[in-house]
Amino acid sequence: EQIVGWVIDVSDNESAEVLMRHVGRVVAGEASNEAGVRAVGEVLEGLGVDTDGMVLRDGSGLSRDNRFAADTLLDVLQTASAPSHPELRALIEGLPVAGFTGSLTFRFAEGADEGLGRVRAKTGTLTGVHALAGLVTGADGVPLVFVLAADEVAPDKSLEARSALDDAAAALAACSCGVPAAS
Repeated sequence: EQIVGWVIDVSDNESAEVLMRHVGRVVAGEASNEAGVRAVGEVLEGLGVDTDGMVLRDGSGLSRDNRFAADTLLDVLQTASAPSHPELRALIEGLPVAGFTGSLTFRFAEGADEGLGRVRAKTGTLTGVHALAGLVTGADGVPLVFVLAADEVAPDKSLEARSALDDAAAALAACSCGVPAAS
């Protein structure tokens, strides 16, 4: 749990790759890239996560050949935050806190400050691609799960794209738009 929390918090790509190979060893009996990729898919499907169209090539997320829908990330976040899956809490607890920890320490410093301390999210960045996925508590106290992404971003617009994602997440924190779960 501590390793998973660290990997998520600081976005440690090398350790994420090693973790995927450990999943391969435990699930498929082999600590290889191929076994890890296969095992991650099996574990996600076993949890009920929608993996339709998902293509994984690595555990770090640095391969430009990785493909998955935003719905897959939403399912992962919803599953990991569900009370029925306490074994996955490290994923949620490891998410950086906007303006305070990990890869979000210096984010949300400008613009709307509603997101400060209320957005917990994992960053994703490749040249031309920016993403932010996580949880936020809306102004009405209802937790929301979100996935935001920008693709084909010109290099000179990278900071603007990142700020736009931060602003969108902060807007969710300011929103009274959640639907409380039925009791």
